Amino acid sequence: MNERKQAVNRLANNFNISPDQMDSLLALAGKKMGKDPEKLREQMQSGQMDGILGGLSPAQRAQIQGFMNNPAAVQQFLGNPKVQQLLRGLMGRQ
Repeated sequence: MNERKQAVNRLANNFNISPDQMDSLLALAGKKMGKDPEKLREQMQSGQMDGILGGLSPAQRAQIQGFMNNPAAVQQFLGNPKVQQLLRGLMGRQ
């Protein structure tokens, strides 16, 4: 399994992201990027992150890749009350 695919799997599995949360994150990312969330999921699962990150600057890509490879940063992000509220709102659970 390549490094990128491992990073995605860590994000989904090791950080206790539920399927609903992952769907919400993909929906939000798809909306912001103008991409189909299902295509984003397929790209993430296949490890083809270039399609996901392709529209970003090199600095933005590096920042996101660094973030995905930092479990503590992802945990801190997901534990943020504003992020939790956003996820609940996206899932229809106010």
